[in-house]
Amino acid sequence: MRLRIHRSDGKTGHYSQDDGDRIGVLVKRLDPELVFCSGPIAIGVHNPVNVLNPNEICWIEVDTTLPTRKALPQDVDQVIRLPGREQYESLLAKRWPLWMKFRKGKKGDPLEALVELSLTSGEAVFLHIVGRVSRSNIVQEVFGARAICATFHPNGTIYINPKTITRARIYHSKDRISNDSGLWMVDADDI
Repeated sequence: MRLRIHRSDGKTGHYSQDDGDRIGVLVKRLDPELVFCSGPIAIGVHNPVNVLNPNEICWIEVDTTLPTRKALPQDVDQVIRLPGREQYESLLAKRWPLWMKFRKGKKGDPLEALVELSLTSGEAVFLHIVGRVSRSNIVQEVFGARAICATFHPNGTIYINPKTITRARIYHSKDRISNDSGLWMVDADDI
């Protein structure tokens, strides 16, 4: 198992574990409901030990063949981390014109979204969301979670700390997005 922990100070810690029993324990501790809200995270074997403030962890990459826990929003089938901006922009160039022509709005219609997350570390993470239109609020469903979970090829899972997101740009196939806590209806030109 390999772990990469991206912190808000822009640094990334690289960790590995080869012992099967210890990997099993680590997988259990990667609970999306608790990973960023269960107190300080101590990483190490004996000496030295690193202690990380979970509020300052932007995201954790886990590379393992073991199944990991994922919490997906209601009516979302997959959240996939794209390798980088190039793949994100390529997929957006293909999908966006179709979404503008054939917007979906009825419950159960296919839903697709491309998301660019800007984090306090200065990094960007690109996500591809696939699911179905529901009556739920997609903004709250995705960003109200304790951890945003996504997979990456071939055997990876990431856990993103929503508290470290400074901005999310969302392109989607849904005809309308509602946000009960307040959607500012203005044209957006920021990048």
